[in-house]
Amino acid sequence: MSSYLAKPGQTYREHIEEAYRFWKEAIAAKRRIIEKLSLRYDFPVERFLKSSLLTVVLHDLGKMTEPFQTMMAAKRQGKRFDYKKNYRHELVSFSFVAFAALSLNRQEGNITNIPLEALAVAGHHRPLNTDLTFFERERKALSSPSFVAGGLEEALALAGDIFRREGWYLPDVDVGLAKYNPYSSLAGLVGYEHNRIGQLLDRDGYDKARDLYILLKGILHYADWYASGRTRFTYSVNKSPDMLEEDLIKRCQAKKIPYRGLRSFQVRMGGCTGHLLAVAPTGSGKTEGSLLWALRNAGDMDGAKILYLLPTMNTANQIWQRLCEIFGTDNVGLTHSMANLFLLGEREEDDGDTWEDRLGLLFHQAFLKLVTVATVDQWLTCGFNAGRWVLKEINATNSVIILDEIHAYDGWTLGLIIAGIRHFAARGSRFLLMSATMPKALIELFTGVLDGLSVIREENLLHAIRSDYQTVDKQIEEAADDIGKAVSSGRRVLVVVNTVEKCQNLAREFAELKPACYHSRFILKDRKDIEKNLDESHFVIATQVVEVSLDIDFDWLFTECAPPDALAQRAGRVNRYRDPERDSRVYIYQASEKAGKIYNPLNDRDLLKRSYEVFQNRQGRLCERDLIEIVEEVYEGYRIEDTEPYREAIDVYRQTQGKRMAIFDNRLGEDKQEVTRRSNYDTISVIPYCFYEKALQLPPRERKWYEVKVPLWYYQEHGKPREGINFCDLKYNEKLGGILKPADNKTELW
Repeated sequence: MSSYLAKPGQTYREHIEEAYRFWKEAIAAKRRIIEKLSLRYDFPVERFLKSSLLTVVLHDLGKMTEPFQTMMAAKRQGKRFDYKKNYRHELVSFSFVAFAALSLNRQEGNITNIPLEALAVAGHHRPLNTDLTFFERERKALSSPSFVAGGLEEALALAGDIFRREGWYLPDVDVGLAKYNPYSSLAGLVGYEHNRIGQLLDRDGYDKARDLYILLKGILHYADWYASGRTRFTYSVNKSPDMLEEDLIKRCQAKKIPYRGLRSFQVRMGGCTGHLLAVAPTGSGKTEGSLLWALRNAGDMDGAKILYLLPTMNTANQIWQRLCEIFGTDNVGLTHSMANLFLLGEREEDDGDTWEDRLGLLFHQAFLKLVTVATVDQWLTCGFNAGRWVLKEINATNSVIILDEIHAYDGWTLGLIIAGIRHFAARGSRFLLMSATMPKALIELFTGVLDGLSVIREENLLHAIRSDYQTVDKQIEEAADDIGKAVSSGRRVLVVVNTVEKCQNLAREFAELKPACYHSRFILKDRKDIEKNLDESHFVIATQVVEVSLDIDFDWLFTECAPPDALAQRAGRVNRYRDPERDSRVYIYQASEKAGKIYNPLNDRDLLKRSYEVFQNRQGRLCERDLIEIVEEVYEGYRIEDTEPYREAIDVYRQTQGKRMAIFDNRLGEDKQEVTRRSNYDTISVIPYCFYEKALQLPPRERKWYEVKVPLWYYQEHGKPREGINFCDLKYNEKLGGILKPADNKTELW
């Protein structure tokens, strides 16, 4: 038995054998995608499988070098290793895979002109771009690393044995490649100087090169990481719609709500196969209906992953908790900017964290879980080739994707979403788009993008009256007496304002009534506690973060004016279950000038004024149909696809593939246009200076618990960068959050 190591606790042979085992399972799970692409690009499935297996059996061949084996021996003995003496093993593997791939092409014809197998191996640990940023040490190396005695021969013998088990022969590999510089070979292929990749792309086409690269590298990732973590492979949800209904019964019992069976709206959602657009008011059971649809379609697709995408971290956190109750915590992933703790390219492999820790984080981050809840941004970055885009894309392909609160995006982000929908729908993904309010123009836009899109509305609740709506022609600060009386009388009261500053001021003013203050400028540690207890709070003062996907219920709402769809969302937190005997009210106050700057998705300064006037003309006990009509009236004549931000986003999404030559990774901050959200007010994540000592003692990933976002202008004036960390001079209170120092003529973000 050889003693060559792939990991401190795993021999090379063990790792490759495990990788081969998981490769077979990954191939079975991805069979539908492979067959779809084989038809689209006209290649035999078996020919692709040979290329794929080639990447798996040779991807770690470079670990048979002396530097790597010395590093492993040091780790096993608990000794320190000088990483300056290491040499990236995947770079060594690259040369051998490239030669073998060319041999395979000569023997059986190629599936692409670009040696995608070799590039997938070269980039399976570090980001790969045309200037090879992450291989600087290897560029400066005076010579190539030597192989340990017998190591190369054993690696090739094992690879040949595995190929024979499949009834194939391992393509020819030249052992003389060990003498050559692999960095020069890779640089000669991907560098701009000779533009070889560009020339080969002209033959293959960008779509073909990208699709096959994602498939090859994605399956390699599956095999490699599962083999490293030695975990059980489960690809898709094993749950029936009937089992889901049992979970719903238990949830209603826990919340002391009578269960009266599935609504007809939910049944219709669960009976739909293919793309679906669902419009239903808050509290109508859209989430449960979406899961019925997802399970039906995942089963129809022979097992598919479920992606649930939302506009904000807060809503993602809430839905993640709900889905964990249904599918089990181990089966549900969560990923957004604050959950993204996996360290990308910052350290050598095997340094620090265990593979078990890393694998767990990766599963969340790369849509590897059976069900993943994420902000929509995590999905959109696939189009920019950013982060773990290959794994995210291979898992989003041929999956069922739920886009909740689809109305909540401006023209730029919606343009990216439309581009993403087109891309993934063409690759077998099925979409469910959901909203409580959906203007006709938006429905027409989606209908034109998704072929065969079904539209289901919750008709039974259209005439249901939830609350009495009244407009009040003054600022919400003048409502202090009315708010205080409502709380003191025992009512559950929700106050929603449009800026963090106003939210904090009102929380101070009502301190004696002990309100829960809820907005975006809390450190993650405190924000998580607030969200956990929000449903039990009787008095909440919040910003827009309370609008979507929160299962909370209040008696009265006092709110600043906002766009009509946002007001409908806020009102959905009142009398959530539509008790006709309940005295539920919605008071709408004039918006401040600052709110007009924040709420300007249409570049229309009169939007909030028009929204207030329409509600003023429709006061009284409004039903859901009334709210839909109000939304249509305010947005009449507006077509988001005609706006400049929307058109720009569509163009940027397309142009990105040219810049990345279809397959290369995004350099951090390379293009300022490649962002998933645009704002007139740039923000930056900082740590309040009061946490200075604590933050310095924490590892980088745990510092995120103490980060808040502040306007960029504020950081420029009050930032205190220390030790490479963005500290900032702002007060912090666990009840009020981060408190900015006053500044003239500045608008705060919510």
